[in-house]
Amino acid sequence: MTAWTGAGHGISALDVAAALGLPAPTEAQQRVIESPPAPALVVAGAGSGKTETMAGRVVWLVANGHVRRDQILGLTFTRKAAGELAERIGARLALIDEYGRRGLLPHLPEIVASHALDRVSKAANGRQREVVRSQVLDELAQRFGTAGDSAPLSAEDLLIRPKVSTYNAFADGIVREHAARIGRESDVAMLSQAASWMLVRDVVLRADLPELEQIDRSVAGVVDAVQRLAGDSLDHRVDLDRADRIALRQAEAFEPYSSNADVATAVANLRALPALSVLVRDYIAEKERRGVLDFADQVSGAYDIVESSPDVREDLRQQHQVVLLDEYQDTSVIQTQFLARLFRDSAVMAVGDPHQSIYGWRGASADNLHAFARTFSEQETVGNYSLMTSWRNDRSILGVANRILGPLRRPGLDVPPLEARPGAGPGAVEVDFPLTVDEEARAVAEWFAARRAAHDDPAKPHTGAVLFRSKRHMQTFAAALAAQGIPHRILGLGGLLATPEVVDVVSTLRVLHDPTAGSALIRLLVGPRFSVGVADMAALQGLAAELSRRDSGLLPLDDELRKRIRASRGADEALSIIDAVDVLRGLSDDYRLLSGITPEGRSRIRAAGEMLERLRRASSLPLPDMLRLIELELRLDIELAANETRGPARIAATQLRAFTDEVRSFLAADERGTISSLLAWLEKAESTDELVPRPEPPEPGVVQLLTVHGSKGLEWDAVAVVRMVEGELPSRPTDTSGWFGFGVLPFALRGDSAALPTFSWIAPSDEELDPAKRLKAGIASLTSKSKTAPGAITVFKDSYREYQQEEERRLAYVAVTRARSHLLLTGAHWAGQKQPKAPSPYLIEAMEVLGRRPIEPVDPDENPYEGPGATLTWPLDPLGARRGIVESAAAAVRAAAEGDPVASPELVRLLAERAARLHGVDAPPPTRVPASRFKDYVTDFAGTVSSLVRPMPERPYRQTRLGTLFHAWVERRSELVGVGQRVDEALWEVDEDDLSFGESAGGAEVSSADAADLSTLQEIFEASEWGSLKPIAVEIEIDFALGGGALPGDEGHIVICKLDAVYRREDRGGRIEIVDWKTGKAPRTPQEREERMLQLALYRLAYHRRFGVPLDEIDVALYYVADDLVIRGDRVYSEPELFQRWSAARAAR
Repeated sequence: MTAWTGAGHGISALDVAAALGLPAPTEAQQRVIESPPAPALVVAGAGSGKTETMAGRVVWLVANGHVRRDQILGLTFTRKAAGELAERIGARLALIDEYGRRGLLPHLPEIVASHALDRVSKAANGRQREVVRSQVLDELAQRFGTAGDSAPLSAEDLLIRPKVSTYNAFADGIVREHAARIGRESDVAMLSQAASWMLVRDVVLRADLPELEQIDRSVAGVVDAVQRLAGDSLDHRVDLDRADRIALRQAEAFEPYSSNADVATAVANLRALPALSVLVRDYIAEKERRGVLDFADQVSGAYDIVESSPDVREDLRQQHQVVLLDEYQDTSVIQTQFLARLFRDSAVMAVGDPHQSIYGWRGASADNLHAFARTFSEQETVGNYSLMTSWRNDRSILGVANRILGPLRRPGLDVPPLEARPGAGPGAVEVDFPLTVDEEARAVAEWFAARRAAHDDPAKPHTGAVLFRSKRHMQTFAAALAAQGIPHRILGLGGLLATPEVVDVVSTLRVLHDPTAGSALIRLLVGPRFSVGVADMAALQGLAAELSRRDSGLLPLDDELRKRIRASRGADEALSIIDAVDVLRGLSDDYRLLSGITPEGRSRIRAAGEMLERLRRASSLPLPDMLRLIELELRLDIELAANETRGPARIAATQLRAFTDEVRSFLAADERGTISSLLAWLEKAESTDELVPRPEPPEPGVVQLLTVHGSKGLEWDAVAVVRMVEGELPSRPTDTSGWFGFGVLPFALRGDSAALPTFSWIAPSDEELDPAKRLKAGIASLTSKSKTAPGAITVFKDSYREYQQEEERRLAYVAVTRARSHLLLTGAHWAGQKQPKAPSPYLIEAMEVLGRRPIEPVDPDENPYEGPGATLTWPLDPLGARRGIVESAAAAVRAAAEGDPVASPELVRLLAERAARLHGVDAPPPTRVPASRFKDYVTDFAGTVSSLVRPMPERPYRQTRLGTLFHAWVERRSELVGVGQRVDEALWEVDEDDLSFGESAGGAEVSSADAADLSTLQEIFEASEWGSLKPIAVEIEIDFALGGGALPGDEGHIVICKLDAVYRREDRGGRIEIVDWKTGKAPRTPQEREERMLQLALYRLAYHRRFGVPLDEIDVALYYVADDLVIRGDRVYSEPELFQRWSAARAAR
């Protein structure tokens, strides 16, 4: 189809923008918005307004009547991106509906051309503009004779909306609905990345494979390989048996030349693949046994369904007439195949940027954009569009970005350079390349201090970020920012593990778990909590050595036994400083073994031992509670609140809160997680940079530190891209072996094999009779480094290295395009290594664009981190540069304590508040009153108001959690989605690709007890009268005004009604029924029943007020699911009656 069916209203994208009061789209954006219903590829550069353009396309389609709004599907990768797109679509459609319900859409081109909307654009933003727009549209409706057509949308119409989802959530919905077609259960838990890794680790540790003994890899290395292989085999639809045969065949071909180390390594890796394949199958079987899936299973299962079920495929094509694929460059091969099977030759539009494809390590294929035409079109002509005007970056930043991406351009896909927006500022790009990384960090901190000082818009606090290729030096830069007093925050688990407070917590966990973790204990002992000195630490080490030569009664061992012990274990195992601390606690001060430790040292070491003993006794606590206890024992909460160099206390404490959140995510799928498994996962996080932080928006007034991978999709006022040196950005490839590496699929079996290097080798012929010469020739044909005749493996590795370096260049491009107006590019020659670092090629290219002089090399023999210059005083002063301030503050407190204290104004107010609380509070009730608390007001008005004036934290009861899970399950079962603050804001499904909705309702973070109770509630509900009915709305919120002016000082109140479900009961003549699900205890007395029905009476009134349904045609019911008890409210309260109950309760207090 090359044109839309029907003429539509003839509305252009320019008309839509004018109607909405938005800037006119550019010509390029207009072409995309108005493109015909055929496959289309949009190459959209960084900051080019693709979200705005996609929202514009949806509104243009709906305004012209080309498709219904529920026939539009938008897919992206994260909930953040889905939320941004859905929010814009929602706001735009809400305004277009104002024209539509007045019958003005067919006249919109004429209205725009007549400048009738100028009054609206001239009105102030906010409420005034809404009022003026309403007046203008009413006048236009009178003018065009469409005023009589005006009618509010029904609830059903308001709940019809475009679907915006994540790729994985869309696939998951298909799998859950049609799971039986592929032999799966519909309700299964989803494994997060952490939970998947933990399950693979469990499979590997329990494996009984003799072949594993031949694999010279750590447990973590095997776990990583199995997890990667499992994901790749699903992503590329690979038969593992076939992969094993290819690997073994290649190993046999290499075997005669395995006397060469490189060839031997390749042979060992290839021969290990069948054993790893067995572990992958065990992992798959274990997932089936536990009833869980990972993200690769989602898309693979959805592909199996649409491939084998033509009816499902056709239904989905009919449901989704227009499809928008966002961030298409990050899709995997299986995602592309799945979507192409569904939407080939339809109105599918893919939007992406090949230069921002940076997630190759998790399955994304940069070749997908280049292959779009052949993948999504068999009959239709593919439209090609580009959006390359950057609405984010100033001109100088774009100059650097275009220079970096220049070498990435390749034939077959037109990707023009980025262009500056009209009116773009010059921007500022600075370069700094000092001698050492410490000087680099100080320069970055000073630069941010200057940027923040120059920021002159108090309404919009400055935002900033420091971007790293790896987390290695993150803490160095955080410390420099702290020294400047700049609030900062590290994002991502890998970076968090380097922050001092998190290091202390993890060290404590290691000491509790491992009696040989002496280095972790040393950190705690010499840290600010205990501050044990160097002499005492040496004496403690001596005590540990002496204890290793004694028995449990502290008597010396005989010489023969001591020799056998030394021969049976390493020195580190023989000497346990942890044991020494425990022994010291039980010895009196006059014991000779303790003579080398000072009295103060003994006291501090005993305090540490007692703390560890308390923590060991509490080790059965859930891990989040254990972490909180460790935080309190180490007094980290006090330190973070008092340490002004970490920024405000709320910022400093967020690092620990963020770490706890990461631990909760780790435990989400398996509440049996132990300290051992957590420490293993943390070691994984420490050793890799592939754990992308959850997307968090820029934080006003705070400099965020994160990896470039984590910065995708974000932007800041000022950005520093640091460590732009060879080996860091670009990073040095850790493995260039390709499919000769450990646990890697043969490239020929991958769906993106066309973009990968190929291995070509002709083995030496058997004509050479001399075995030695034949062996030498064979090895040379594989591994020769000769420039004229390089070996086949050498050529293959070089090609694969170049392939990997392309992603490094894309990373650099993503990094520099995060800055709006100010960009700093830095590096340093020395960062603790043996040889100086050279500037990154990307930094050199940027300097060429800026006209800067080249960076001069330094003398490799003058390493500032070697020799006397590296000497430090130890132990470090815990207060550091803060000592003067802290001591002066302490002196002030002591001086104040000597005289009669005078209450500060703040204290006076607190005392007055306490006195008022003791005598009762005559505070006004809130303007917004939840219907669920209405009964509390009418039964105890004063007590309810007092609880709001000074609320006390309440424990999250298990029944509340169970109720939340049940409500989420009913909502998901209904195939409807509840709305936000108003009914007309429900524009999208709240889809989440890995956490809250799917896991909470599906069971991934549900305890076994909760799961059992939830299952019981589900069975009862299925058998109830509502089990076979489909609601017309679920979880909708309606607010209405109750009263106003009836009492002195009473200006009325907004009652907030959140309706669980609304049914149209055909068995009762089409009457409306509002039902509220209850999972708690049912009321015991008639008075309790009446009080609880007041909430339903408000619901009935709210629905009447919103949708005009007569009160006597609305039924209400409370359903106590656990008791299978239905309570119906036959009495119909009028609004005056309800307000009288409120007024009487208020007057009586």
